[in-house]
Amino acid sequence: MLASLSIRDVVLIESLDLSFGDGFTALTGETGAGKSIVLDSLSLALGMRGDLSLIRQGTEQATVTAEFSFSSSDFPESLKALLVEKDILPQDNVLVLRRTIHQSSRGRAFINDQPVSISLLREVGDSLVEIHGQFDNLLNPGLHRQVLDEFTVKHCAEFESHLKDIFQAYQDLCRTKKELEEQRTLQADAVRQRSHYQQVLTDFGKLAPKENEEQDLLQKRQDIGQYGKIADAIQAALQNLNTPVDLSTALYTIQKNLERANTIQLAALGEICQSLDRARLEVADTLESLRKLYTLNQSTAEELNRIEERLYALRAVARKYALQPFELYEFYMKAQDSINRLEGDTELKQCEERHQECQIAYKSLAEKITQHRHQAASILEDRLGPELADLKLPEARFSINLTALEDPTSFGLDGIEFQIAANKGQKLAPLNKAASGGELARIMLALKVVLAESLTKKSDLSAIIFDEIDTGVGGSVAAAIGGRLAKLSGHVQVIAVTHSPQVAAHASHHFQVSKQEQDTHTMTIIRNLNAQERTEEIARMLAGAVVTDEARAAAIKLLDASGIR
Repeated sequence: MLASLSIRDVVLIESLDLSFGDGFTALTGETGAGKSIVLDSLSLALGMRGDLSLIRQGTEQATVTAEFSFSSSDFPESLKALLVEKDILPQDNVLVLRRTIHQSSRGRAFINDQPVSISLLREVGDSLVEIHGQFDNLLNPGLHRQVLDEFTVKHCAEFESHLKDIFQAYQDLCRTKKELEEQRTLQADAVRQRSHYQQVLTDFGKLAPKENEEQDLLQKRQDIGQYGKIADAIQAALQNLNTPVDLSTALYTIQKNLERANTIQLAALGEICQSLDRARLEVADTLESLRKLYTLNQSTAEELNRIEERLYALRAVARKYALQPFELYEFYMKAQDSINRLEGDTELKQCEERHQECQIAYKSLAEKITQHRHQAASILEDRLGPELADLKLPEARFSINLTALEDPTSFGLDGIEFQIAANKGQKLAPLNKAASGGELARIMLALKVVLAESLTKKSDLSAIIFDEIDTGVGGSVAAAIGGRLAKLSGHVQVIAVTHSPQVAAHASHHFQVSKQEQDTHTMTIIRNLNAQERTEEIARMLAGAVVTDEARAAAIKLLDASGIR
């Protein structure tokens, strides 16, 4: 529950510390006394938008701290999991939310004195407290489903898991639908481009470009080019060795002539002949090696010519299709894929089958969810009848209209709208067309009571706050609202800002909000009333400015009737 609220420098409040009890707490006071400041301050601590106008005039910073306490068994598991995920641990089952707003810098948020983002503070605050105006939520049909589903969860063990399953089924349905649409688009595009891609395959058929081929050819050409100077030197060497005479033949002739002349077997001349023979053999080997290198160089030159021709062919086709040569391979593959898709629709058929399977699974879950909602709607309608009668709407007929939606949603195929016939003889119509403000307030309260009673344990909410839910009603209707608020407080802490003495008389705790004029400024004061002060406050609410003995007697009677005294 909300255990305490500490307010510093908010509008007309300089310093205020409030302690709350469980059950039903009423806040009363003259119009303009500052009751809304208390709710604005609490909203600030819960992570709502902070307005600089909330900072008390003459100060730089406003601070609000809300402390929530739980028993060890009542700490909401979902909230505990969220806090553990954010490395925030409850301290002795106490949770402290604190918010500051500053005139000249960004505001700050804290949970158990740990700095947190405003969004996390808001998420935690939303899980702890509901704040309702006179009849908010009910005018928005989009929220009617949430109310019904909240009730259905408590009456069908499978419903919550079905909701999770259909959410996933909806994601699968959307995914396979997107895949199918993409595949159909590709197929249609391929059909439109068929003649174009056929021409591409014709042009590319013989060329058959390879991935990164231009880059590889340019590198080979560069490598081959390094042999140019070597080739020239080889050719020159061959020419020099062969012209004007064949050096090898010349050496052989010289050798033989000297051998024939050496009739006396002169040793020195014999050695010269042997040297000439070795030289002739070396020259012959050298010529053979040069001729091999020359032949190899000729094949390299032919390879260079082939590279140049290949580069020319690739670039010519690239120019035709306004591409860069490095894009040819990918373009060629795309053309082949497009033609292949036209030759068979296997992928399209697979997408259609997957989507159909998801449709069947989704429809099956949606039908189960619809059935559960119909059953829960009937129970909720039956239970609301007595509640509305006790709230002085004896002839009211409440109905939950479920209509089939054409398009799938993440929550099923049900459109849900609350309808009411508030008076005898009226036809059922949507709430925003058939109910007055006071009637809407009572319908909302009846729903809250029924939902609270449907819980098997106390609500995960720590508190529900009603801001002038009794506007536009009085007398016995206001008394009935007070009784229902008291009944609701048996399940969850209830705090109500009210102008109705009949509502305030049903509260377990009563705070009075007033303004006091001081030397230079006006301050909002809030007091927790004792029994005598409470009688006087309810008498003031009954009588107005001048409290009479008759008003005091009526106040006592109201308190007695509510069972508070």
